[in-house]
Amino acid sequence: MTGLHLEAEGMSRPGGLVSSILEGDREALALFPPGVVGLADTLVARSRSASNLDPTPFHYTNPAARDRLHAALAGEGLVVTTGQQPQLFGGPLYVLYKALSDVRCAARIVRELGIPCVAVFWVAADDHDWPEVASIGYLDRDEQFRRRRLEAPADRVGRPVGPSPLPAEVDHLTREFLEAIDSREAGDRWLGVLRDQYSTGRSFTDAFIGVVSEWMKGLPIAFLSSAHPAVRAAASPFVRRVLEQGDLADDALRRGTEAVTELGYRAQLKQTPGAIPLFREGAGGRYRLRSASGLIQIDRDDNFKGVAELVAETTSDSGRFSPSAALRPVLESRLLPVQATILGPGEIAYWSQLPPLFQALEVPMPSILPRDSWRVVEPRTERLLRKTGVSADELRDGGAAAAAGLVERSRPRGVEEALLRLEDRVEEEFGALESTIVSDLPGLRSAVGKSRSQTFSALAALRRTLDSVTREREESTLGQLRRAAANLFPDGIPQERALAVWVYLARYGDEFIDAARSAALEAPSEHPSSRVDGVAGGATAE
Repeated sequence: MTGLHLEAEGMSRPGGLVSSILEGDREALALFPPGVVGLADTLVARSRSASNLDPTPFHYTNPAARDRLHAALAGEGLVVTTGQQPQLFGGPLYVLYKALSDVRCAARIVRELGIPCVAVFWVAADDHDWPEVASIGYLDRDEQFRRRRLEAPADRVGRPVGPSPLPAEVDHLTREFLEAIDSREAGDRWLGVLRDQYSTGRSFTDAFIGVVSEWMKGLPIAFLSSAHPAVRAAASPFVRRVLEQGDLADDALRRGTEAVTELGYRAQLKQTPGAIPLFREGAGGRYRLRSASGLIQIDRDDNFKGVAELVAETTSDSGRFSPSAALRPVLESRLLPVQATILGPGEIAYWSQLPPLFQALEVPMPSILPRDSWRVVEPRTERLLRKTGVSADELRDGGAAAAAGLVERSRPRGVEEALLRLEDRVEEEFGALESTIVSDLPGLRSAVGKSRSQTFSALAALRRTLDSVTREREESTLGQLRRAAANLFPDGIPQERALAVWVYLARYGDEFIDAARSAALEAPSEHPSSRVDGVAGGATAE
């Protein structure tokens, strides 16, 4: 074992809505129904009824997940959800952290309520934003942050990413990606997994579920694609209701948005007047429906249909319709007995706009929990931080401030003390000279001031020369600091949001997966963003 470990870090930056919610600000928490943010110390199971979904569209990792899923769908168990669009190569580190959080929260519910509860990862396969989901960030062999992209095939632009077959270019992209990252023998098996999953002809969703389920192998979790025909069919009655009550949904989202902006925060979701929280896929791609003069606009070419005609379509062709980001959480809780859901910071922000929509559509809002947030600390980084006395958070700026501090601390003590004495003596002597000049030759006062400035400029130049010499002497350590910053905050972004899981799987293989599971599932949660779950020493978030 190398000593690789994961270290908890703050999920949100201070000052915003998410920070206010997680810190327990009363006004921010009042955006939600009482008790929704976090799991209470004493859990109470939400009401359950049989789902109109059967197990067919689910992919599960082990028999425990299967059995708990069957119980939940039969109305005899509960679900904890999390989710993400199907991202290239499984996406960045936080996707893994979300899935682990989901499993840990479900385990707490099983333990404390004695009710079957399964973690469900809802794959938002309806998303049609290829540029957002079809790119991946990584560190190359020189520790430089890079990004690779898979371009959308011409016939899939504007259409859901999830069901789309991976184009032939994916084989070349996968090969280039694996050649670019630092890999070691421990990661060989995992690189084979990536090659097998992301290959020509497999759907984006199948490849995504394939790699994430490998990361979670042996843990009880189920995956569900929002674009699966069975899910679309099960959602059809709910979609009809939203179409028939479009004004109700529009008003609810408007009220939710106003509640956030009235507190002085920016609304994460933009609510266009008349927009219905549904998409319809047509000849021109996926389009957000809009009410207009009693009709509904169905595409960018200004074609319209009546509500009754679209309602009939939901029965004859349910696969055309999919929820917006605002409606998706409500649909999840309509189809599944969701006790709690695991969210990232952006999701918490837009969920703050949704309580009126849950209420208007008569769907109970589940508890929301922030995912845990971790940074991977490699042994070489750990040794460097210990050697230099620099903390990981001090590297957020790329290591500039930490490097300046290191140079200052590394100046030879005797030289530094002599320079400080000289500066003090110069200041003292110029002060005495100025006092004498003021009384005897006041006309020379400005000349004295100019001489003072020139002298201190010369001393500053001397200090810069000393720093340059010191920097050259410490260049090896400074280079290591820059590389550590690139690893922990690549391109100035927290590692978990920027780097592919494969960066560490390629280097450490199973050791990385074991470290992630140990951090998320076994150790008591001391993470600041997990405190609202009411679980000291225990059960999960991301």
